Amino acid sequence: MEDGDIYPKYRLYAQKVGDNTVYSIHETVYDFDATPMDYVKVPVSMIQFDLDDMIGEIEQMLNAFDYDLISIEDFPEQFQE
Repeated sequence: MEDGDIYPKYRLYAQKVGDNTVYSIHETVYDFDATPMDYVKVPVSMIQFDLDDMIGEIEQMLNAFDYDLISIEDFPEQFQE
């Protein structure tokens, strides 16, 4: 996370599609008690003009793997397989 960030910018989301689970990374907004209150509905895509900026964004995305999966269907609940 960048200096001053309290909550991760990106989180991993999951949803059931037929017999499969689909995973995606979304930018997430939190309320004051660290509960996700909203997320950008379109998953993250990676386009940058500067490689260092791209590396920083990728590092923040990798940080999302340190947190529980969020259910798209039951947002903001944790995803249950």
